[in-house]
This record gives sequence, structure tokens and C-alpha cells, in this order.
Amino acid sequence: MANRSKALKKSLQKDLKNLEDISVSKALNIIVQHLKKKGNFNSCVLTDNNGLIMAESIHKQENRDNLSATSALIDDTSERISDYIKIGKINLSYFVSKNVMVWMLPIELPNCDDRYILLATKGITILTGMPKSILKLLGKEEINIHALLLISSKWIAKVCKE
Repeated sequence: MANRSKALKKSLQKDLKNLEDISVSKALNIIVQHLKKKGNFNSCVLTDNNGLIMAESIHKQENRDNLSATSALIDDTSERISDYIKIGKINLSYFVSKNVMVWMLPIELPNCDDRYILLATKGITILTGMPKSILKLLGKEEINIHALLLISSKWIAKVCKE
């Protein structure tokens, strides 16, 4: 597991160790804030399946309503793609534009039919897509975004279960 994944797990375990003493809303915000920091994201939002923001850590240049709408739109599009071409449930959506990468991970909530959607955005830099060997020489590490999203999603499910 990469250093950032370990760091995310460790920081969440530390800050959420007394989960029963923290409100669900505060716990979800802690998770999203840690994900943003450890993943070096511009913004991270957690929405319900209707696009209502449940937790957020948003860059000042991004609009929370646009992120919320994007989350709902990607979720709806993913469901339609799944229905149209019969590929099953889409677990992770990833989009790349000239300047930004967007990840969307649906999170099935325990003990109910609802789900949340975790959306993260990241600006593209000159280091994006460089081989691991070059990143290592530069003292940088490759970030396993999928692993960070999965760690966060497990904590979100745990928080919502209790």
C-alpha cells in the first residue's frame, strides 16, 4: 500500500477513534477533508443520490452547487450506461479534461437502500502521467487515487452504519 493510503488510514483512525462522540455530519466532513488533503485534490464532496451535499471540502475557486450537480449527473449517466450496454453496476467513474480529472465513486450504505456519491476533482499538472521511475527521481510519489477513495468509502459506510 502506498504511503498516502497508509497516512489516510492512520489519520482517519486517529480522528475518528471516538466515533460515538462525534456527530455523523462531523465525521463525514472529517473523512472528506482527510481525503482531499492526502489525495492532493482540489475539492471533494459527498452527496446523497439526489445530489444533496452531505460533506464537503471545496477549493475556493470551485462552486459547490456545480459539484453537487456534477455528482448527480455522473451518477445518473452511469446508471443509464449500465442499463444501455448491460455492463452491470459501475463502481468508479473517471473523467479527464484538458485541465482537470474527476473521480466519482458510489457508496452503498449499510442497512438501507440509499447510497452516497463521493466526488473528487484534481488539477492536471506536469507530473500527471509521468512514469513511476521519474516521479521517484523527483522525490514525488504516485498517488493511488482508487485506493484512497476506497479507504474513504469504507469509513463513510462505517460512520453511516452506527
